[in-house]
Amino acid sequence: MSFEQTIPTLNAPELALLLRETFAAPHYAVPLMIWGAPGIGKSDLVREAAAAQGLALIDLRLSQLEPTDLRGIPLHENGTVRWAPPDELPNAARDGACGVLFLDEINAAPPPVAASAYQLILDRRLGNYHLPEGWSIIAAGNRLDDRGITYAMPAPLANRFMHIQLRADAEAWLDWAERHTIAPLLQDFIAAHPEWLARFTPEPEIKAFPSPRSWAFADRVISRRTLIDATTFSHIAACVGQSAATALSEFAGEKNPVTDWLAEPGTLRQVTDLAAQVDAVQAIRAALGQHRISLNDALNLAINLGDDRLSFGLIEQLHQEVGDRLFDEPAFSTWVAVRGGQFPAMGPRAGA
Repeated sequence: MSFEQTIPTLNAPELALLLRETFAAPHYAVPLMIWGAPGIGKSDLVREAAAAQGLALIDLRLSQLEPTDLRGIPLHENGTVRWAPPDELPNAARDGACGVLFLDEINAAPPPVAASAYQLILDRRLGNYHLPEGWSIIAAGNRLDDRGITYAMPAPLANRFMHIQLRADAEAWLDWAERHTIAPLLQDFIAAHPEWLARFTPEPEIKAFPSPRSWAFADRVISRRTLIDATTFSHIAACVGQSAATALSEFAGEKNPVTDWLAEPGTLRQVTDLAAQVDAVQAIRAALGQHRISLNDALNLAINLGDDRLSFGLIEQLHQEVGDRLFDEPAFSTWVAVRGGQFPAMGPRAGA
């Protein structure tokens, strides 16, 4: 029987609903274990769900502790020994009456450390320490075949949780991407090819692979570069892998013929159908918004649009987007010299 057949699989919205229900009724909450491939968004979903309800979250990594670290250190007082729990555990006076204790990467902890957490997870206590009543326990980890540093979860520990597996969900990622202003090119690509959102294979030689996390890294690459060019796709490949970056590059080329128009301006002048020219204007604006062409490139394309009114309309749209910086571009003076005579109001701006 496969791993997927032993526990239910949820997408991101379904997991978010489960987390909301868990956090809303901590007295009835069952400790939850979230399984999933690396970079799929397990940790982010837990943090976002806690933040949405205004709850404090303490991320306790058992893999970084020794067994005695969790129980605390023994203190001798009046002929008896008292255990002082670690400061990382939730304290109602300091951290609030309600919150989330997040045991991320729990199965990366060596078995003796994991065993020391049995009482905390099931009984919500460690010796004399008691987890505040309003706090929920959530854990997360990679599966054994995910090439992470993981140990098989002992049955006594596994039986202290309810278990779900998180699967990649393109629709949920696109909703998240829109809220976080992820590059339009990446959003368009995943919308058209959701199969590229997450592709993890356990082969040890594969280091970079597509996942919700690595696409977010690709967005950072795009954001820090002026243009999306061959170098950009090379850097994106370092995040999501060569196959995914190649598919993205091919999609970008198929989606927008702007690069061909820049290489051979005559091809744009040959577009005479008015509807096709309107599409060309939209393509030029999209390419500029996706950082695939410069502002000067967009102006050079405006020079070669066949319809004077559409050419002027593109200039106005560019001005709305970038402001008076438009007038400092060399190609703007060229546009005024070539096309501006049709629109006298544009003339004085050439010297601005």
